[in-house]
Amino acid sequence: MKTRTKFSVMWLLALGVFILTPLGAYAKEAIQSWELVNPAGVVEVKYFKPAPRLTSLDGKTIVLRWNEKHNGDLFLNRIAELLQKEVPTAKVIKLYEVDKSTIKISGSAKESNRIADVIKGLKADIVIATQAD
Repeated sequence: MKTRTKFSVMWLLALGVFILTPLGAYAKEAIQSWELVNPAGVVEVKYFKPAPRLTSLDGKTIVLRWNEKHNGDLFLNRIAELLQKEVPTAKVIKLYEVDKSTIKISGSAKESNRIADVIKGLKADIVIATQAD
């Protein structure tokens, strides 16, 4: 019975320490700062006028772009054959043969802009690109 009494006294003492100790001893006072975040996912939409649509490929420059994914070049080669057969007045340029530095998946905006500038230099009317796997 003596052990039980010691346990009860220890338990009451521990409980008293937690109850009687002011809460301020556990937490320091600090100024709270809040950042208001809108969870609605509102996105600013920027409108632009799209390029005019082509009504014919006659006499147009068509650039074929390959990003080096498997069989994409085979697909574009076949597209080139069909275009030359169906629209003989069109100029078909295989970018991946003209400038081998463009055969890649561009990993940055800078690289994408560089490839776009190469295509712009070819005065393309339309670009056909593959993303084949």
